[in-house]
Amino acid sequence: MTIDWPMSKDEIYGPPPAYSLYPPSSIYTIPETQIEHQERPSFSSSPPIVLTLNFTRYLLATALLHFLLGLAIIICDIQLISMNESLPFVGICTGSICIIFGIYLIIFMSHTKKSKWSLQRFKLFHIIICLLVIIALILSSINLGANACYENYFQFDQCQPTAKKLKIVLITFYAVTFAQICFTSILTFIHIR
Repeated sequence: MTIDWPMSKDEIYGPPPAYSLYPPSSIYTIPETQIEHQERPSFSSSPPIVLTLNFTRYLLATALLHFLLGLAIIICDIQLISMNESLPFVGICTGSICIIFGIYLIIFMSHTKKSKWSLQRFKLFHIIICLLVIIALILSSINLGANACYENYFQFDQCQPTAKKLKIVLITFYAVTFAQICFTSILTFIHIR
C-alpha cells in the first residue's frame, strides 16, 4: 500500500534563489577537482559618443543638400538621356545614391548618442559613396570629351549646345557632391576624436 505524501513547492522546485545586490565573484572553485576557474570579464561596450547640436545641424543641412543634389543629378541625366547624349543611367544611379545617402544622414543624426561601431559604419558608408561619385565624375568627364559635337563636321541642327551645358552642369553637381562628402568625412573624423 502506497502512501501519497503531500509535497510542498519547495520540495518540488527547490528553494528560491538567493538574490544579492552585488554580482557573484568571477573566481569560483569546482568542488570535485579543487581547481580554481576564473570567468572572462564581459566586454562592455565603449561609452557612447554624443553628437553635438551644431554637428547634428550640419548633418541635417548636408542631408538636405545631398537630397537636392541627387534630384538635380537625376533631372539632368534624364534630360541628357532624352537628347541621346548621356551614358546610360550613370546620373540616375548616382542621383539615387545621393538621395539614399541624404536619407541615411537624416536617420544617422536622429539619434544623438552613437556607439563606436555606428561611427565606423558611417565612415565606411562615406568612403563607398565617395568612390562611387569619383567613378561617376570620371565617366561623365569621358562622356563630355568623347561626345563633343563639332559644328565644322556636322550640320548645326545636329549639335545641341544645351547638351554640352547640361553635361557641364552634371559634372559640376558631381564635383560639389564629392567635395561635400570629403568635407563631411573630415568633420566626422575631427568630431569623433
